[in-house]
Amino acid sequence: MTKSKTNDPILFEGQEQIKIWPPYEVFYLECIKTASLNAIEVWEALNELVLDENKNKIVAVDLAENIVNQAGIISKFFFPPVDQKNSKKLIHRLRAEKLREAFKIDDNKELSKRTFRNYIEHFDEKLDLFLNKAIAGNIIPLKTVFLSSEDINEVTYVFKAYIINEFKFISLNEQIILPKLVDEIYSVYNQCIEFLDNGGRLK
Repeated sequence: MTKSKTNDPILFEGQEQIKIWPPYEVFYLECIKTASLNAIEVWEALNELVLDENKNKIVAVDLAENIVNQAGIISKFFFPPVDQKNSKKLIHRLRAEKLREAFKIDDNKELSKRTFRNYIEHFDEKLDLFLNKAIAGNIIPLKTVFLSSEDINEVTYVFKAYIINEFKFISLNEQIILPKLVDEIYSVYNQCIEFLDNGGRLK
């Protein structure tokens, strides 16, 4: 077997293209496992916080945002930015294809949505646009916790918030519902453990 030049896909002899050099699969597994475990631990902490009547619920906003950030990290491994004109991106596309095949993640999954990746990569730009609008209403600049969406009317603009009864994270008036996303992250984490127990190899 021979390795190709930097930024080119690794090839077998005879130029048969492979997507991830088999001994290197474990590196991707460890990265995805770490981000998944972080998200799971934060989700569990978030639910404990909400159930504890003695704790300040405002921390829920930070915990919910952390889950979204970890989801963005995980999503990039499976769905990297696509630029068909840039041949140097091929190595990333091939890696993502291999991971999606192994984890059985398709375009219908929550992690396929660009919401999470865009959130962590373009938040500054989204904030510029959010503040550049001519807004008539009530802007809440601080982190806020609501019990339900009914507490937010149509002229209320939210910076960052968590809706307890609906498990929703809101940022710049965009909503991300967490349970379905977290279920998918649990699945990814469990598969990582299975692959790592199998010698760090993808199926």
